[in-house]
Amino acid sequence: MRNKKIGIVGGGQLGMLLLQAAIPFPCHVLVYDPNPNCSAAFFTQNFTQGSFDDKDSIVAFGKQCDVVIFEIEKTNVEALKELQSMGIRVLSSPETLEWIQDKSKQREVLAAAGFPQPKYEKINADEIENYDGPFPIVQKFCTGGYDGYGVAIHKDKDSLLSYGRKDSIFEEKVDLAMELSLLVARSESGETVTYDPIEMVFDPKLNLLDYQIAPARIEADLVKKLQKLSREIAEKMNFIGVYAIEFFLTKSDELLVNEISPRVHNSGHHTVAANVASQYEQQIRIALELPLGSPEMLSPSVLANLIADQSTGTTNYVGMENAYKIPNIQFTFYGKPETRPGRKMGHAVILNSNVDNSLAALTTLRNTLTITSHA
Repeated sequence: MRNKKIGIVGGGQLGMLLLQAAIPFPCHVLVYDPNPNCSAAFFTQNFTQGSFDDKDSIVAFGKQCDVVIFEIEKTNVEALKELQSMGIRVLSSPETLEWIQDKSKQREVLAAAGFPQPKYEKINADEIENYDGPFPIVQKFCTGGYDGYGVAIHKDKDSLLSYGRKDSIFEEKVDLAMELSLLVARSESGETVTYDPIEMVFDPKLNLLDYQIAPARIEADLVKKLQKLSREIAEKMNFIGVYAIEFFLTKSDELLVNEISPRVHNSGHHTVAANVASQYEQQIRIALELPLGSPEMLSPSVLANLIADQSTGTTNYVGMENAYKIPNIQFTFYGKPETRPGRKMGHAVILNSNVDNSLAALTTLRNTLTITSHA
């Protein structure tokens, strides 16, 4: 086996953690991102600056590589297809990315395959003015949404009209008991592993993940049902690589597919500290055509997003020394030089066999660490 070149399209926190996971393996890593100060740029001598929309630049970057991994959905699909036609492996497949990029197409593909979803309809931008209900509805932009942007719950038409007018899907607001995520890793040979389900709690104002609990506090039979359904989706859709499948659990115990990410995912950050093989290691193993690692959980965990306050400016961490005194906590900061309101600046993983103790430590963390800007 020779040292292979892995190209990562996207240098945010996911790209940074992919790069770090690759260090022990026989490979070299190249990073492509529009921002020369992105999180991953500080950890590689092989950085290329370029737009995610620039087909020619992505192809030129990818031609240097044996395999290309994207960590952001808004990557130019035609560039990835061209690289694939040249014999360069792409994770995940550009064809899969193409239908996942558009939430309406994603709903159509999953519906055709028979997987359970919320009731929905597609509404074009010029039809929103004439929409008269029913309410409440959940609006999701078909394309371009990220980190809470492009998703909104509307109780009435005034709320709807005050939001962005883009091609969208309107979904029923389900009677939600819990939001769950499950990570699946699948290789070209069909070897598949699933991780323990993750329970996610969102900030209602920012529409961002506030914290998550792994494993989710659900019954064992529901765990098996989730893992079985996730495997069926991965196999039927011929997923290759690491995927995150997000689910709604209704109060009547119905499982509905919320959305799928064809890449390593923020809900899998905890696997670096809490599992034998992290989601990032699995993606590197698949890239190098190695057997998958064990997804076994070493410790229950609570993961908290570290979100900037409402200020904008040069990053300033207040209370850092005391935050590091909290027992059983591991921090990952993304090195972002500037804050803006609601920006994800890092995450913390609290390892403890007792979830209540971890949640108490999370409260301490929230009262200790603030990420703001210099005055």
